[in-house]
Order: sequence, then C-alpha cells, then structure tokens
Amino acid sequence: MRKQMIRICGLLLSGCMLCSCNILPTEEEFDAAPLVKEYEGNDYNKYTVVRGDMVQKESISASYQGTTRAETTGEGSGYRIKRVAVKKGQRVEVGDVLVENHLAEQEKTIKSSRRQIESLELQIRQARQMKNQELKKLEALGGTKKQKENIRSQYDSQIKNCETSLKLVRLDLKSAKEEIEENNVTSDIDGTVTKVDNSFNGGYATDEDVLVVVQGKKRNRFRAKTSYASYFKEGQKVMITCGGHQYRVSVRHGDEKDIVYFYPSVELSMKNGSQGVIELILKEKKGVLYLPASLVYEMGDKKVVYVEDANGVKTIREVSVGEQIDNLVEITNGLQENEQVITS
Repeated sequence: MRKQMIRICGLLLSGCMLCSCNILPTEEEFDAAPLVKEYEGNDYNKYTVVRGDMVQKESISASYQGTTRAETTGEGSGYRIKRVAVKKGQRVEVGDVLVENHLAEQEKTIKSSRRQIESLELQIRQARQMKNQELKKLEALGGTKKQKENIRSQYDSQIKNCETSLKLVRLDLKSAKEEIEENNVTSDIDGTVTKVDNSFNGGYATDEDVLVVVQGKKRNRFRAKTSYASYFKEGQKVMITCGGHQYRVSVRHGDEKDIVYFYPSVELSMKNGSQGVIELILKEKKGVLYLPASLVYEMGDKKVVYVEDANGVKTIREVSVGEQIDNLVEITNGLQENEQVITS
C-alpha cells in the first residue's frame, strides 16, 4: 500500500513539472470558439480577401413628364354628344367645358322649368299689381279697414302659393343643370386646344374617337415619389438612365416632402410616362478590405475568421472590423489582401 501511494505522488509531481516546463498543452486562447471542421484535400470553398469599394445603393424610379397633353375621347359613356364646345386655338383652363353631352330628360326638365318660372313670376307680379289697384280703389271709395284686410289676405295668399311653387320649380331646374354639368366633359389642364373634331356632334363616340386635344406647357422633367426624397439636395447633379441612355439632371424638390423632380440640361424627345432610374448612393467606403459579413464570427468580445496558411493549416484568426454596408463588412486589421478565408 505504501509503495502505491509513493508511485501516485511521483506521477503527480512529474505532471506539475511538465506543466511548468510547457511540455503539456495549455488552455486554447479562444476557449469559446466553435469547432473547426477537419478539411481534407480541397473539399471546401475559400473566399479571397479583396480591396475595393463598399457601396449601398437604392434604385429610384422616375416618370418623364414632357409637354402636357390631354385627349378627350368618347369615353364609352353612352351619352349622345350635343356639341364640342371649343374651337381650335382657344385657350382653356382646368374645369372649362370641352364637350357637352345630350341628356334628354334633364334638358326637357330645364325647358319645362323655365316656362313654369316665367308663368309663376308673371302671376306674382300681376297679383301684386291687382292688390295695389284694389286697395287704391277702396281708399277712393272710403272702404273700411276690414275690407282692405280682406283684399290683402286674398292676394297675399295667392302670392305665397305662387312663391312656394316657384321655389320648387327652381330646385328642379338647378338639379337638372347640375346633372348636365356633371356629365359634360371638362379640361384637366390649362392649355391651348390643338385639335377639334365636330363630326360627332349629335351622335356617339367611342374610346378611340378623339374629340378634343389640349396641349399645356412644356415641363421636360422626371418626377419621382420616394421616401428617399430628402437624400437629394436642391440643385444637386445626378445621372438618370432611361431607354438605355444616361442624362445629367438637376434636382428640385416638390411641394410634397416625398416628391422630387429631375430636370435635364437639354430638351428631351421622349414619350410621356417613360420610366427612368436614378442610382442613389446611401453609404460608400472606397479602397477598403472587405468580406461578406457571414464569414466573420463572434467569439465572446472578439471577431474571428477561419483561414488557411501557406502550409495548408486551418486556423482561427482574430480580426478587427469597421463599417458594415449591406452584406459586406470592412476589415481594418487581421487580414491582408489576397489571403484566403474558408467559407464552408
């Protein structure tokens, strides 16, 4: 028993001496590091550390607005056209009537109402005249107060009935006019009438039949509605791509906070509504080393990557990182350009 105890104590003493001489391995520096896969041969992928520009962009769509032009067609309303109400060369404003439609019932109501209004107004005037004449006659004959009150009551009642009827007829007239006005075609823009087709007056037109064309002012600009409007500075010069061509444009802000306009330096000849794209740079770092952020791992308070040295040994390398832009992260220390980082 005593010999066994001596043997155990000897082994423990030898172990302590080996540790003090660093013969046995010490605790790894990255005790929280994930396991590194044992790679064999070339059965894994690597990423080459590169130096370049990290850029975060947003594509902003903008619609071209050239010369404002509005066409009035039959619109498939089913109404018979009464007449085209404008002439070629005439200046019009928003809301001016371009085409009057024929609404038979409403026009019949208007004619009838106007006749009734004339008749009722005449009856009211005559009743007032008769009342005054009767009162004067009684005054000359020495009529009594009661006789005068009877005459006033008789004619005032008649006048009141006519006035009540007059109000109702006027309401009918107003309603019919409003219906006709609502169905008339009005101008959506300020401008000059450049085309008029009167051949459909009294008939019907389809969606393809152009009755009136109004041409407004020349805008020559692109319009964008975007939540990134504030990123553009007034007067800033940017490039817009449209139809495979690039144009240099100046920035102007609209009245609404999410509206921005882009004005070309030259007059463009393109169709209204043509779509252009501005590449807005949100963040940018030039000439830096970077990696995909997915290749940088967290180990406690450290950032590390898996690398392979010139001898093919796979190790963990601590790195320092800078700004992350989209899925790329800047490497500020720990790696050199063209080194290989293990990806899988």
